[in-house]
Amino acid sequence: FSYISSLVMGPSMEDMNNYTFVDGRVLSLEDRVAISLRRLQSSEPTESIASSVGVNESIILLVTERFVDTVWERADHHSSGPDCSEKDEIKSKFDKIHNMHNCCGVICTTHIPFGPNCNHEKNDIAVIQFIVDATKRFRNIWLGPAGSMNKSSLLKNSEIFKECAKGGWLNGNKLKVALDGSEVGEYIIGDAGYPLLPWLLTPYQEEGLSDSMAEFNRRHSAATTCALKALARLKDTWKCLQGETWWPANLETRSKIIYACCMLHNIVIEMEDDAAMLSTKRRNYSKEVRQIAKEDAARARDMLSQYFLASRSSESGGELPQLLLHLNLIVWLLCSLNFHIYFLLVDAEEGDEAASSGSGGESKKQEKQARTTDEEISVLTR
Repeated sequence: FSYISSLVMGPSMEDMNNYTFVDGRVLSLEDRVAISLRRLQSSEPTESIASSVGVNESIILLVTERFVDTVWERADHHSSGPDCSEKDEIKSKFDKIHNMHNCCGVICTTHIPFGPNCNHEKNDIAVIQFIVDATKRFRNIWLGPAGSMNKSSLLKNSEIFKECAKGGWLNGNKLKVALDGSEVGEYIIGDAGYPLLPWLLTPYQEEGLSDSMAEFNRRHSAATTCALKALARLKDTWKCLQGETWWPANLETRSKIIYACCMLHNIVIEMEDDAAMLSTKRRNYSKEVRQIAKEDAARARDMLSQYFLASRSSESGGELPQLLLHLNLIVWLLCSLNFHIYFLLVDAEEGDEAASSGSGGESKKQEKQARTTDEEISVLTR
């Protein structure tokens, strides 16, 4: 909450200092942020929220709209596409969590129904395309035109399609998947509703899948669940996206509300993970892209599935050597401890002999040292 308040602090929010509660108290910046978050997180009618917080309904709508505008302007770096270092981190997490090597995200589509506007007319349904990373953050957001556009059409109209088609964005390190030097480039994954492309891999649909195909589909299915969970969390947290509340009639404002909720979703995850908060400034992404050779999408998927199957065998075979290494370490430690105890016993015997031949005062001193040594041996033996 403190970070979001500091993020929206500025002239656009400060010129609302004359707004008040119904009892005349002035709304502070934190009050306006809290009211806006309450409005976006609630499926209640605006008049019910106004009654519960003690603010006029018109003020809630004005404050929320100004808050959304400010988040949209100043928090866009929380939903922008990853740079090279962030992309490497994303690939590492997909590899670690789902064993999807060189994967840069999951593409998915959802529908946002608009509630009744000020004229109580039902608005159209917005279709949104997301690319989600392994931490359930939205790394690319594309809001299509209102209507019932299918996934494939929405994809081909999006900026990410145009960028990837000309060799941009997914143009990082390639994965060597065979001894003959065959490689698979960076890619995203999507369900069977998307077309199979060199940079967008979908699951196998044919019957009688081979072991490698089945392994690919298993990992593919496990990885795509992060997108479904991200969408479920987005709509469950920001209930205004469920379509039951009042929405402004202005299309641009409605779009900004959707984008703002996605940015707030990412901020919450980043604060939870203590990641991606080291820099809150806008990033300047290079516009230079290099042309990469076209790949046969089906061949790339086949090679990757074979690689997954081979890597699974090698991963399971690596457990025994690790266990033997641990056993050898334990034996070495036990031997070292036995040698240490042996030398302590020898020192103790020599101390006893010296004590028997020495003077009375010296004998007491030697007995005290021997007792100390015996105690050390007893502790080490236990």
